[in-house]
Amino acid sequence: MNKWIVRSLLIALLVVAFAAGLYIWSEYRAFNRPWGTEADTFTYEIPEGMGARQIASMLKEKGVIHNVNTFLVVADLRGIGGQLKAGEYEFEGTKTPYEILSMLSIGWAKRHRLVIPEGFTQLDIGKRCEEMLICTKEEFLKACHADPIFAWIVAQAPGGAAAGSEGTLFPDTYLLIKNTPGYKVYEKMRKQFETVWSELRKKIDEDGITGLWWQDNNITAREQALNVLILASIIEKEAKRDEDRPLIASVFVNRLKKKMPLQSDATIHYFLNDWSRPLTKADLETDSPYNTYKYPGLPAAPICNPGRKSLEAALRPADTEYLFFMSKSDGSMVFNTTHDDHVNLKNQLKRERQQARDAAEASVAEIQDATVHEMAESQNETIESATPATEQ
Repeated sequence: MNKWIVRSLLIALLVVAFAAGLYIWSEYRAFNRPWGTEADTFTYEIPEGMGARQIASMLKEKGVIHNVNTFLVVADLRGIGGQLKAGEYEFEGTKTPYEILSMLSIGWAKRHRLVIPEGFTQLDIGKRCEEMLICTKEEFLKACHADPIFAWIVAQAPGGAAAGSEGTLFPDTYLLIKNTPGYKVYEKMRKQFETVWSELRKKIDEDGITGLWWQDNNITAREQALNVLILASIIEKEAKRDEDRPLIASVFVNRLKKKMPLQSDATIHYFLNDWSRPLTKADLETDSPYNTYKYPGLPAAPICNPGRKSLEAALRPADTEYLFFMSKSDGSMVFNTTHDDHVNLKNQLKRERQQARDAAEASVAEIQDATVHEMAESQNETIESATPATEQ
């Protein structure tokens, strides 16, 4: 009898052990294979304060896991049960629950493509960050104020931006999560700028180029960099085509050497913080350290954040004697050495634009006349067809 009881207990234990092993193996396999397909992918934002059990329940409801307790046990065994982080996550159907648990533990939230075009100002960047829900404009501008590269600049940038940080935020595409602290966004853009700037400066040093307009032993390397950035920012706002950038740079450098005012409309638009309209005479006479009509030399600080091509053009301008340039309607630039040639070209372009307007107006008038004539003929035909025939 005792032997039978012992044998029965052993068999029961073996059955339980086998069942437990089968269950664990089944759970292990389920936890280490994709929970769905690519089409099942969804985005979910885990709020602050949401605990591991609540997260597991949400994942079960969404079909990512089939057992809340298994998820919690695995998390505890890995020592990360209390480390699951809030944020917006993309739960891909091709990932396993184990990979998703790892993603939640390290906070690998969904990255958004923050595209910053060349020529954006700090204000533009702040607004774009806010639109993308990366951070608020105020947070970003606060970070710009807290740690500017050119801290000695006293000029005021428009809209409460930091003049000492303008120009040092590299235009690029950044992958960032929602609600990133503003200072981290700022640091990422500035680090990218420093990387590109180092590459460009290293190339000049390797090529052994000397005698460039900004190379001056009487000022610090950082002051030299500021001068290049200011010019690059103006080039960025003035140029429409890459091939024109070195030529535009040469115009401004030649004017600097001759102590002529740069007379860049872009610098006026910047301190007015209005790029939507033509400048007036009153605008050109406004007193500002950014007014390159009123004051010769470079303005007080950069007027935007230039891209690589504009930085290259400012560092290595073309070798010309040009002092003037003018933008044509197709975006191309025309360059001149003398003021008379510049004025003649300006008058010629005005005449051409007026002729084009006159031709367009004449064409519209012809179309209108033809339309009126067709309508009159059509009306006459309608009247004739409606008139009864005269009886004979």
